[in-house]
Amino acid sequence: MGWTGIIRFGCAGLIAASAVCAEPDAPEHDPLPQNVRFYGHFTPSVLSVDDGVSHEHDLVDNSHSGGRIGVWWDDFLGYNNLRFNGELSLGLRSSSGISQGYQPDIIDFGTHSIRKLEVTLQTDRWGSVSIGQGAMGSDGVTESDLSGTSLASHVGIADTAGGFLFRTGSGTISTVRVKDAFPTFDGGRTRRIRYDTPDLNLSYFGKLRFAASIGVEDINRIETLNESLTDAGVFYHNMLGNFSIAGSAGLSLAETSTGREPQVAGSFSILHIPTGLNLTSVTGSRNNGGAYGYTKVGIRRDWFGIGETRFSVDLYEGYDTFGKGTRARSVGVGIVQDLERQNIEVFLGYREYSADGGSVVNYRDMQSVMFGMRWKFRRLENRRSVFEGLWQG
Repeated sequence: MGWTGIIRFGCAGLIAASAVCAEPDAPEHDPLPQNVRFYGHFTPSVLSVDDGVSHEHDLVDNSHSGGRIGVWWDDFLGYNNLRFNGELSLGLRSSSGISQGYQPDIIDFGTHSIRKLEVTLQTDRWGSVSIGQGAMGSDGVTESDLSGTSLASHVGIADTAGGFLFRTGSGTISTVRVKDAFPTFDGGRTRRIRYDTPDLNLSYFGKLRFAASIGVEDINRIETLNESLTDAGVFYHNMLGNFSIAGSAGLSLAETSTGREPQVAGSFSILHIPTGLNLTSVTGSRNNGGAYGYTKVGIRRDWFGIGETRFSVDLYEGYDTFGKGTRARSVGVGIVQDLERQNIEVFLGYREYSADGGSVVNYRDMQSVMFGMRWKFRRLENRRSVFEGLWQG
């Protein structure tokens, strides 16, 4: 059965399930009104990269949270909810998509700009089923991060300058990209069928949610957008006194040049709310693909009365990630200033990258600086028209 057949079959299943899952003893009441909610944000940034020989300065979109616009549509069916989510990238040049020899157009909008196009049936008792373009079950398992500095500094090292290639000791450009040396083994987005359990309430021990999905390969410009097409993830959150805790883990099968390789990844983060001190730890490994560990310490406080100021430092250590005997290290510093009234976050991130080819080749260190802002279109959430109030602060 082709993907079109799977979509048709799945949609028919959702419609049938909506009738089956309806609560037979639901009290009579007026049906809830149809709900449409728009959302979006804009993340213009300036990226500067020093590869040890040359300097690059570019206007980009922050790949960690690229500019987008989307819509949620809800149709309530008793206690159940049939939802549609469509989301488009603004099509701006991404910070992870440029390199020394390649700079795409500042605006590159096309079919690849479709981030999400999915239908979801949500039920309180049985969980939810989603069909279409969207997040895989293990998407986000490395992003349990309560520091608030992810715009400037986080485990996705490749989001800042992933397309840049390391230079060898002699100064020539190698074939090793930042994204090759610093993987996360996180899930991605693709066309898939996904199931999520309801939140499992463990009382004092917090809440758990499980997700699993099966997808199809999605290729853009000869590059596979998501290597994991079969996966599962678990997500945890809890409040213990003054501490907020988040954790997640995922298992998936990655489609690589050597075949299907199992990979695991997970993250844990804890925040002490009164002081704003926080700690985040991430790890992951892939069979024949190496392993890494990542640690971040930070603080977040509203010192100036305009919104939180968040600061963090982090360290990434990778082993065998771009070949046997190789090592990769990155140190980053990030600061994010939240401007609450303006719905804007201003960020600045500095990062150093080093790669060790073992006895094969030496590479020069690389540095990057990215400065920018994320402007959330808050007023869209209460608008029926996607254009009304779009550019208001």
